[in-house]
Amino acid sequence: MIADVLLFVRIAETLSFKEAAKHLSISRSQASKRIAALEDELGTTLIYRSPRSISLTSAGETLFAHYRRIFDMMEEARLAVEHLSNAPIGRLRFSMPTCLGSGLLPKLYSEFLPRYPGVVLDAHTSETCVDIVAGGYDVAIRVAQRLTDSTLTARRLATSPLVLAAAPAYLQERGTPSHPAELARHRCLGLQRPKQPNAAWYFRAATERFSVPIDFWAVSDTNLALVRAACSGLGFVYLPLGVIANKLQQGALQVVLPEFCKGIDAGIYAVHAGRTPTKNVAVFINFVRDALLTFDGIASARFTTRPLAASNEREIACPGRAGGH
Repeated sequence: MIADVLLFVRIAETLSFKEAAKHLSISRSQASKRIAALEDELGTTLIYRSPRSISLTSAGETLFAHYRRIFDMMEEARLAVEHLSNAPIGRLRFSMPTCLGSGLLPKLYSEFLPRYPGVVLDAHTSETCVDIVAGGYDVAIRVAQRLTDSTLTARRLATSPLVLAAAPAYLQERGTPSHPAELARHRCLGLQRPKQPNAAWYFRAATERFSVPIDFWAVSDTNLALVRAACSGLGFVYLPLGVIANKLQQGALQVVLPEFCKGIDAGIYAVHAGRTPTKNVAVFINFVRDALLTFDGIASARFTTRPLAASNEREIACPGRAGGH
């Protein structure tokens, strides 16, 4: 019955037994016999036949209108299923710095997951530059001035200028430096550097970029802990503006020596294995890129993709701290 209905619809669309039969890979005589059987079953003539042309009867027009709607609904259902099969699905394992995770994870859970319900997020937050391949990560979000050579691919999503800051109480007690070199007599807070014992913070004077050796007074494995320590008056932090913008607005921290930080920016990158991201990684990267632009202190960057192996840059996960891939 369904095959005969499909044949009838094709004949009604083309007004040709020959074209309909060809489309369904049957002979013209078979098509004629099947339509005759359908008319007998329905008890009415559906198609007027003449030696030179055919046309639909009133009953045929009515039947065609109903069947056409049914076939349209079937096509919509097919496309819906096809869309589901093409939608992102499965576990997405990712890593991002704790300082960004505090703002991005709520958005991922409340906005990304409803948009892509087939995806299961497997989040890892740490300032450590994880080994993407060995760790089984699909993608990592990194805040870096430079990126390490590797076989990975980096996509620059946004930028954030670096700022040197301390709590007003600390500055009142210990004074405000007039030059970055004076940081040697101040308490500076930084990330742990197990593979790089000699830390340095980079600044700029006019067009010249220079480094200042830093002997950290205290270290932590997360920027969030460093920010809290700085807000408590324990010393200086040198971090992307996007990490501490809210603390600056609240007055918990105060920018120091901004004239020496001009042009010192950190990029926010998505890093993944292979030249082309998977479907899950692609939608994740696009979502994170758009979400970052709603954060204070983070600006859009030209959305570029490049293999890290094509670059001679070295990744610095935080000023003065180098990291692997």
